[in-house]
Amino acid sequence: MTRAGLGRPITVGVVDAHRAALGFAVEEARLAGCDLQLVHAYTVPPSPPRAISSAYGIDIDASFVDSGRAVLAAAAAFVASRHPDLTVRSVLEAGAAPGVLARVSETSRLLVLGPDDATPWYSRLFRSRVSRTLAHEASCPVVVVPDTWVERSSRDITLLLDSRTVAHGPLRFAFERASRHDDVLHVLHVQGLDDDGIPWHDMRRLIESWQATYPHVLVDTAVVGGVADVAMVESFERTGVLVLGRPHGDHLPVPMHDSLAQAVIARASCPVAVVPPDYDV
Repeated sequence: MTRAGLGRPITVGVVDAHRAALGFAVEEARLAGCDLQLVHAYTVPPSPPRAISSAYGIDIDASFVDSGRAVLAAAAAFVASRHPDLTVRSVLEAGAAPGVLARVSETSRLLVLGPDDATPWYSRLFRSRVSRTLAHEASCPVVVVPDTWVERSSRDITLLLDSRTVAHGPLRFAFERASRHDDVLHVLHVQGLDDDGIPWHDMRRLIESWQATYPHVLVDTAVVGGVADVAMVESFERTGVLVLGRPHGDHLPVPMHDSLAQAVIARASCPVAVVPPDYDV
């Protein structure tokens, strides 16, 4: 079972100047009352760089360590400028970022990432090397924050579900966040024409059970058939966080293929959270 753990930190994968991801993580750690962990992973390339190092007396390994320390120091300084009372840990580890961050996720309550390639931000989540690996393998929820994110520009949460999503983890995460932030929760259930998965009436009962646990959270639900509706898209244009279940096997979630969901994601410009099916507190 994926457990957040009250004593576990919120972890940020730090690469250069991802200030939006850091700002998002600071806000989450402040509201959750937990520590913030900054993690930077680095890899030292093999020869010829090491051959050059020997020939010219340059310590290539040390230069990568120094560079990583500088990245972490800059991130820590940014966090201190935003919330000086927050306890911050910095971790510098040799290794490929996906593997390092997957291991760190085992002891984290949330893993926050910035963009890591040049593709459109809403495609990075499942197509980039780091984000795609962690969306499948992280032990805790993963949030990808676009560089354009502005703190608290919206107070809404949108949860996209489909009939094949194991909804318990995503629903728990969405309700917890809505409760903590005093947000409105919008639940969209994407139903295909030849869908033999969980029927909507069963999903609705599950949502109602969570609503009974969090009676103060305002929830609205909608079932969509996969055709992009401009009014529906515009209603979620400024959603604060978009929540998805973990991809099904090696494939994207059904909503990611759907024209409506693609339109919502493209217009939202918000952080996207991918939640394991067994997420628990």
